[in-house]
Amino acid sequence: MSLLDRIRQDAITARKARDPKAGVLVTLIGEADTAMKAMKAPRPLEDAEVLAIVRKFVKNARDTLGAIAANGGTPEAAQRLETEIAALEAYVPTQMSAEELAAFARAAAAGGDNLGQIMARLKAEKAGQYDGRLAASIVKEALAA
Repeated sequence: MSLLDRIRQDAITARKARDPKAGVLVTLIGEADTAMKAMKAPRPLEDAEVLAIVRKFVKNARDTLGAIAANGGTPEAAQRLETEIAALEAYVPTQMSAEELAAFARAAAAGGDNLGQIMARLKAEKAGQYDGRLAASIVKEALAA
C-alpha cells in the first residue's frame, strides 16, 4: 500500500469517526491530487513525492504555530495546529539521531569514502530519515578525525 493510499484510508476512517484530523488529511490528499494533475504526463505519485508534500504541510503548520505564539493568537487555533502536526507526523519516517549519523559516517569514512560519496550513500540508503545540514556537519567531523 502506497503512502498516499494509506493517507486516503486514514482520512476515510477519520471522517467516519468525526476526528478533527480529517480536515488536514483531506487537504493533503487534494494537494497530492493537484500535484499529480500538474505533471505533463499524469501518473501516481511516488512515496517520496507524497512525503515531500507532507513535510511541506508540517513546516507550514509549524510556521503558523510560531506566528500564533508570537502574535498572541487564540489557544484554540494553536491546539488545532498541534493536532494537525501530530496527524501529519504519523506519515513522516523517524529521523536518524546524531549518534546514528555519526556511526554511519565513521563506517563510510573508514571505507575510504569522501564527503560526496558518503552523502550520496546516505541519501540512497536512508532517504528522508535525516537532516541534511546535521548529516553534512557530522560527516565532515568524521572525515576530519
